[in-house]
Amino acid sequence: MIRLLTILVLTIPTIGLGQGKNDQPETFVFESNLPDEIQEFYKEKIKGIYSIRTDLNPFYIRGDFNGDKKQDYALSIVERKTDKNGILIYHSGTKTYYIIGAGTSFNGRHPGDDFHWMDAWKVSVDKNVEIGVGETNKIIPKGEMILVIKTESSSGLIYWTGKEYKWYQQGD
Repeated sequence: MIRLLTILVLTIPTIGLGQGKNDQPETFVFESNLPDEIQEFYKEKIKGIYSIRTDLNPFYIRGDFNGDKKQDYALSIVERKTDKNGILIYHSGTKTYYIIGAGTSFNGRHPGDDFHWMDAWKVSVDKNVEIGVGETNKIIPKGEMILVIKTESSSGLIYWTGKEYKWYQQGD
């Protein structure tokens, strides 16, 4: 028993060696856990440019982000070339997608082109959004929103205006 524990203690810490930030494991497990509606799209259209961000749980969320009464998907991604984190939003009704972060900025007051700081996220269905920190106007989202969070620090909402996605600061 002591010999087994010694082997485990000496072996387990070395298992992750050699896996830096650029070597995020994009394994069969993550790809096969994508819903059918987005799995084929991911493999055929964007896999060569973006990998799945595997250190965020869940790595995808589902909601009606554009208000068309169809389930859409937000996938946490990493741009392979720059190693910048972001979000891919896929509208399943129109088969269109939008990249936020991952080397791409978007409209409105926003945190830049890299969401490396994001350590939590969820779908927000609350249509009564309080005026956020540094914001001057209330928003009227067309669908459900994505609440992105840096725990114990700040958060913001990503919402669809009917034409584009925008950032709305919530807390600092």
